[in-house]
Amino acid sequence: MILKRLKEETRVQHEEVEAAVDVMNQMFDLDDYKRLLERFWSFYAAYEPALPVAELKVAGFDYLERVKLPLIEADAKVLGLERNDDGLELPDLSSVAKAFGSLYVIEGSTLGGQVISRHLKQHLDISTENGGAFYAGYGQQTGPMWKAFGECLTQFAEGKDVDDEIVESAKATFASITNWVGRKANSAAVNS
Repeated sequence: MILKRLKEETRVQHEEVEAAVDVMNQMFDLDDYKRLLERFWSFYAAYEPALPVAELKVAGFDYLERVKLPLIEADAKVLGLERNDDGLELPDLSSVAKAFGSLYVIEGSTLGGQVISRHLKQHLDISTENGGAFYAGYGQQTGPMWKAFGECLTQFAEGKDVDDEIVESAKATFASITNWVGRKANSAAVNS
């Protein structure tokens, strides 16, 4: 039930983050991609160390098998990116329930990443070897890994009074990403 509730109650926030990322826009170019990846690099560099990894593992979810920061760092090295964390506000990850709610967004983004990865290859000739490792994510294992996450989240929430906390954390994570990515896009437009 928690997955259905998350999907329904975060629909608006999901649409807002998709609009902020907007990789599928025909005007999206390599410079836009670099700016976007710099934002995600800053986000994940702060986000992943803030996760309660040990507590999540006790709850049955091993995030260390899914760490994304090395993928972004590899892309950043290839593309010559710089990180700027000024003004980044992370969602509250202070409990396992909040972490699971937040990870619903993070792990769910790997599904969209598959579509984006194909789009980047087709329109910007970006592949895993030349700056597209982050969006390629788990590759062919993306579907099974999403399913495994969903099962773990469902099992964690079962019989506990944590659904509201999980949903609110997912909403806060969507908002954090939307604000962070959108702010950069707006400041880039002002500076050009």
